[in-house]
Amino acid sequence: MIYHMEDEKKKTSHRSSDDFSGYLSEEALGKLIEQVETEEMLHAPAHLKGNILEQVRKERNVRRKRQIFAYRAKVLVAMAAALTVLILMPAGNAEDAGHTFLQNGTAAVSMEQAAMERQKNIDDKWEQYREECASGGIRGFIEGINTRVIHFGKNLSEDGDKS
Repeated sequence: MIYHMEDEKKKTSHRSSDDFSGYLSEEALGKLIEQVETEEMLHAPAHLKGNILEQVRKERNVRRKRQIFAYRAKVLVAMAAALTVLILMPAGNAEDAGHTFLQNGTAAVSMEQAAMERQKNIDDKWEQYREECASGGIRGFIEGINTRVIHFGKNLSEDGDKS
């Protein structure tokens, strides 16, 4: 205990008045106050403002790029959903629509009547599809999608073989 007290006395006696590593004595504090009042304070570096503004600009650019990326992703998802709906929508076979149009065209039926017949055909197919889905519940709906996807794949492979 006595040894520690002597070490503390040596430390305080050896400490210079300019050493600011510990608490300041009254004299050192007074000198510091005088120095601050008489001398000019330190200024920030001249390039600091430019660096801060450039950093803010970079952050804004990064934020804009993220917003643009998010917008592009939303557009791509919407396009994919639209294509999926178009592929899975029950519009009847392409062969049926072409066949009906050719029959009506050869019989000299007006274009308006042909369009009305095609629309009626599409509506009938849609009602038939809805009835099938309603009778089978969600399983019928999913099975309907599955069969349409399989049919679409077969049509693609047949078209690829013809080319």
